[in-house]
Amino acid sequence: MKSLRLAACATHPIQYHAPIWRRLAATNGIEFEAFFGTDMSVRGYTDREFGTKVTWDTPLTAGYSHLFLSTDSRIQQVTALKPGAAGLRSQFRRLRPDVVLLTAYGARFHLEAWHAARAVGAKVILRHEASDVALTRSGPKAIARDYFLRWLYARVDGFAVIGTEARRHLCRLGVPEGKMESAYYCVDTDFFGGEVARWMPQRDTLRQELGIGPGDVALVFSGKLILKKDPLLVPAALKLLSAEMRKRMHLLVAGDGILRKAMEDACRPVLGPRLHMLGFLNQTQIGRVYSIGDLLILPSKRGAGETWGLVVNEAMQFGLMPLVSDGVGCGPDMIVPDIGAVFPSNDAGALARTIASFVTITSEQCATNRYKAQAMAKRFDAKVAADGIVSIARRSTGNLCH
Repeated sequence: MKSLRLAACATHPIQYHAPIWRRLAATNGIEFEAFFGTDMSVRGYTDREFGTKVTWDTPLTAGYSHLFLSTDSRIQQVTALKPGAAGLRSQFRRLRPDVVLLTAYGARFHLEAWHAARAVGAKVILRHEASDVALTRSGPKAIARDYFLRWLYARVDGFAVIGTEARRHLCRLGVPEGKMESAYYCVDTDFFGGEVARWMPQRDTLRQELGIGPGDVALVFSGKLILKKDPLLVPAALKLLSAEMRKRMHLLVAGDGILRKAMEDACRPVLGPRLHMLGFLNQTQIGRVYSIGDLLILPSKRGAGETWGLVVNEAMQFGLMPLVSDGVGCGPDMIVPDIGAVFPSNDAGALARTIASFVTITSEQCATNRYKAQAMAKRFDAKVAADGIVSIARRSTGNLCH
C-alpha cells in the first residue's frame, strides 16, 4: 500500500491533539505534518475564561513534524490570527498532502486551509465538535445553520467522528455512514497513566492533608468557573442534602474564572473548611486532585456548548465516578450503569439525589465501580482516534492502492 501524506491543520497546538499527532507520526505508511496558525499555546497566552495566563506544562509539539505559520508574540487569541492562505498554499505545494485533516470549520484559518488543500488536489477530512444539542439556536439560525452545513458536509471527503452526538448530527444532515469513521475524543491516556502511577499511591496521605477522613467523600469540580459550566449548581444541590450527609463531604474546586468568588461565597456557608478552592492547575498537577477525589461533578448547562467534557476522560482514568448533566456531550458514550450518572441540567434537586445515591454505596461496590471507570477511560485513547483518522483518510483516497 502506498504511503499516505497527511497534513493536520489547527489554529494552535492543543494538549488533547498532541498525543494523536504523535500517534499519526509513528504510524507505518503515514507521512505526517501539522500546521498551526500560531504558537501562542506553546509560549503562553491569556485565557479569557480562566482569567489567567496559561502555559501548558506538557509537551505540545514533541514527537511529530510541525510548522507555525505565525510566531507573532502579540497574538493572544485565535481570533487575532492574520490571513495565512499564501503560507499554507506554499507549504502544501512542498508537502503535496494526499489528505488534509481539519479540526474545525468556523474560523477563517480553517477555511483558508480548506482552499489551500483543494488548490493542491488534496482530499479534506474533518474531525470537529459536531453536535445538535451542545448549543441552542433560534429557529431562523437553526435553519440557516442546517442549510450551510448540508452544503459544507457534501464537500467534505470524510469525517473522523468524535462520538455518538456527533454521529447523530452528521447522519441527520445527510452524511452517509461510508464517509464516517469513529475517532473518539480523548486525552493523553499514556500521560495520565503515568500520573495515576505517580499520585494514586499517595491518595491516603493527600486526603489526610486536607482533613478528608476514611469515610468521607471528596467531590471534584475541574474546569473553568464560567456560566457554561454552571458550577453554582453544585452548592445549590449540596444545600438540599441532609446536614448529616454534608458532614461527610469535601469539595475540591480545580479551576478559575469569572465565577470563582461567587462559587466560594455559595459553597463556604454549606461546607465550611471542607471547601478547597485550588485555582487553575496545570496538567502535571491536576492528577493530585483526581487521586484525592471520589466523584467528579460536571453540571454544564444544556445548550451552552459543552460538546464533550474531556475532564470526564481525565477523572475516569483515576477511577472517579462522573456525575454529568445532560448538557455534557460525552454522556451517551462514557456514562453507563455503575459508571457515573447523567442528570437533567439546571436541576439542583436531581443533582442532589444523584450525589446521595453514590454516597450511600458500599466501599466494596465503590472499588468495583472505580475499576470499571478506569477500564472505560482506556477505550478512549489516542491510538483509537489516530487509527480512525487513518482509516477515513485512506478511504477518502481510495486507499491509495495504485
